[in-house]
Amino acid sequence: MPDDDLYNKELLRLAAMGDCRLASPHHTIVHNNPLCGDRITLDLAMHDNLISEIGYKAQSCALCKASAQLIKELSHGRDLTELERIHQQLKLQLKENLPISLPSEWESFHIFQPVAAIKNRHSCVLLPFQALAKIETIY
Repeated sequence: MPDDDLYNKELLRLAAMGDCRLASPHHTIVHNNPLCGDRITLDLAMHDNLISEIGYKAQSCALCKASAQLIKELSHGRDLTELERIHQQLKLQLKENLPISLPSEWESFHIFQPVAAIKNRHSCVLLPFQALAKIETIY
């Protein structure tokens, strides 16, 4: 059963995993949230148009850090188009305060369900996806 607290135990566990920059990324992007001051530096390594590894440094709240960590854990072997689809789905579900319902391999994002009711925190969860979208435009 999911924890209804905004900063639930699983979210805090993920956020505490810490920064993990890549030594030799193919792409690095810095993306800021001017509303709250969050900043993420995202490193991306690709192989045959698929993500082989993601690293990041998040100067941000726990929501952004946990989102970045989940993306890092779940993105291996996926293409940027799939991540953009997940981004758009999650964005819509948060915006409309709908139950977070993503494909099964992305179900871990249900930990952000309490964020749906707090519109000014949506961008914290979505910031790592927005950084990936910036990389997609230059890749």
